[in-house]
Amino acid sequence: MDFFSRQEAARRATVRLVVYFVIAVALIFQGVNSLLYLLAVTSSYDTGSGSLLWHAWSAQALAGTLILVGGGSLLEWLRLREGGKAVADIMGARQIDFATRHPLERQLLNVIEEMSIASGVSPPVTYVLDNEQAVNAFVAGYDSSQSILVVTQGTLAQLSREELQGVIGHEFSHILNGDMRLNMRLLAILAGILAIGQMGGFLMRSVSDTRHHARGKDRNNAVPAIFIFGLGLWVIGYIGLFFGRLIKAAVSRERERLADAASVQFTRYPDGLAGALYKISLNGSHLANLHAEEMSHMCFGESLAFSQIFATHPPIDERIKAIAPTFLTRVKYQKSPQPNPSANNGSRAELSELMTGFAPTHHAATPTAANRPVVSGDTNQAIEYEAVAFPMTQTPSAPSPLISSRVGDVTVADLHSAQRLHQKIPVEVSRALQNTTGAKAVLFALIAYHQKTFANTIQEFFSEQQTFALWVQQLSEQLQTLDDCFALPIVDLALPRLSILDAKAANEFLVELRRFVLLNDEVSVLEFSLLKIIEQHILPTPTVFTSQAIDKLSSAVAQLVATLLQYGAHPQAQRAAVYQQLLAPIFTIVPPIPSDDRLTLKELDRALKQFRYLTPDGKKTVINLVATTIQSDGVLHLAEYELLRAIAALLSCPLPLLQLENVASRKM
Repeated sequence: MDFFSRQEAARRATVRLVVYFVIAVALIFQGVNSLLYLLAVTSSYDTGSGSLLWHAWSAQALAGTLILVGGGSLLEWLRLREGGKAVADIMGARQIDFATRHPLERQLLNVIEEMSIASGVSPPVTYVLDNEQAVNAFVAGYDSSQSILVVTQGTLAQLSREELQGVIGHEFSHILNGDMRLNMRLLAILAGILAIGQMGGFLMRSVSDTRHHARGKDRNNAVPAIFIFGLGLWVIGYIGLFFGRLIKAAVSRERERLADAASVQFTRYPDGLAGALYKISLNGSHLANLHAEEMSHMCFGESLAFSQIFATHPPIDERIKAIAPTFLTRVKYQKSPQPNPSANNGSRAELSELMTGFAPTHHAATPTAANRPVVSGDTNQAIEYEAVAFPMTQTPSAPSPLISSRVGDVTVADLHSAQRLHQKIPVEVSRALQNTTGAKAVLFALIAYHQKTFANTIQEFFSEQQTFALWVQQLSEQLQTLDDCFALPIVDLALPRLSILDAKAANEFLVELRRFVLLNDEVSVLEFSLLKIIEQHILPTPTVFTSQAIDKLSSAVAQLVATLLQYGAHPQAQRAAVYQQLLAPIFTIVPPIPSDDRLTLKELDRALKQFRYLTPDGKKTVINLVATTIQSDGVLHLAEYELLRAIAALLSCPLPLLQLENVASRKM
């Protein structure tokens, strides 16, 4: 099951969620409708005309139900409009300082950053629930660029690094699979369903307070009918609670199984995740937080004790056996329940059978040189990419077997490569990335290093911030020890530090960064890619309510392909023929190739903005088309791959980092 299939599964789950919601609202309406009928019959307001299904008060019952349910969902949506940060605030979680010296918190941040570099997903801002000693975690947010990850103190204290890595892999899979947005929608929908019961409780409390303050005869004649009506709504509210739990269970279990499988695919060490689950079986995962039930469908383990029909997760033993069938047997005969890596050979073999229906078959745990791309570290030169040379008889729109199929797919080789890369980042750069000002300095230094900007130019640009200018200069010198392949990972690590900027500060930073890029009066492909990734993360992403098929955006696709061909190695005389062949399988009538004066990064930027409105199939086609285009000349530039990653990020299709072994150790 590839990235787009998993995304499609999440969309199907959303459709099921809407269907369940409509059914629940219909049943709640019928409960309110019947309650009004019974009250009317037992009072002087009605003589019994109509029936329980429809009567004189049914229109009011329908309107009231829709207003309460819709209003409850709307209020919850407004409360959650800030996305993951709002959820963290509701739970009372503490954000972990990027500069923390606490060894367990530092370990958690390192694991998250390694997973981020490997997957191409920007690191979520990390929080901890200090008062929760059970093992649990969850991610929240509307998209990967604005996500947060919350862990309990028990997760930090009880899990080994391998077990923690398994849990983080599980949570990253929720980001990659599109589960976060689904879970946020579920929060808003369930709030609407529960609004009827909350209104009933409010009416009962209001009547009780009125009777309490009434005196004498007034107290005896207080309006009991409203209390009875409130009591009835409160009872009906349990219908909402029943369906709310049922909906969460129906939607969540399947996604949890998928996340477990994905986590094991990331790490290729099933005992890590199995060990974390086993510790939950010993010590529990229940939360003491008042909002534990609201968040139950988002958590790594059950946040409350539910009966099996309402459980949001499969049973722990079932989850362990699915990923490591012999784990429980091995633990039973060991004195210590800690997973032993040396005893993991059996579970590794069993994993391959388990993952057959999940992982793409072309990936191996240890890729060989024959099936890996070789990329030049020099953006102006390239090394032959023989494995995917582009014969003119090949179908250009077919997915590339080595790049485009990697969207949203993380392997253990990616993770190991990311770990090595993370360790090679200079200490001065890592320290700078521990706060927002330092992250800004690193990004300016990255541009200065790429442009070979002179020290006096940096000092002149930051004439009013000489200390900051010196910092940028020093960081730029540190970056000279690194290959070009470090550029995007360093940007990814800087992004969470920038997420705390408000809209005004974010815009001011972007304006200043663009001015710095233009110091040499041009924008390279590398700089364009970095700017687009940064913009995507720190500026609000527009909400798209409509989608378009790719054939409606033919001019934008034409602009994209023609621009990429200009930066490739095809002789100019052949570009028109290659362009025609690339687009012929997609469009019945191929749009004319744009003129050379339009093949600029500015025009490309305009085209990319239109791709936000693409359907999922359209996005998949674009990613495949870009990957095929940049490989069509038989060579792969690092700048081209970075542009591919930037385009994939704009389409919310994260692309893993090229492994360090695949990159020539040539500096800029």
